[in-house]
Amino acid sequence: MNFEEFENLARLYVVGALEDGEEEAFLEAREEFGDRAEAVVAEYRKLNSVFALSLQPHPPHPDTKRKLLWAIRQTIDGNEGHGDWVAGSHAAAVQRVVD
Repeated sequence: MNFEEFENLARLYVVGALEDGEEEAFLEAREEFGDRAEAVVAEYRKLNSVFALSLQPHPPHPDTKRKLLWAIRQTIDGNEGHGDWVAGSHAAAVQRVVD
């Protein structure tokens, strides 16, 4: 494997997207290329972290809250006795989070 191929695999390695055969070859090349390879992997890990932090969360679908609260109410209705306070507290917590 040449260094350019190593760099291409390093991009996949830092996001956990290498297949078994690729990972073995990558790790062998990483050892072979030494400090130069470690610098590339470190750089790609840094870039991956920066990219992940730059992403904006996608708002949930409007039906998500309704479906979640319905499921909790079903749990509350099905838990007579001592479990009611647990399901109720979970419903209240979820209500606060999704509002």
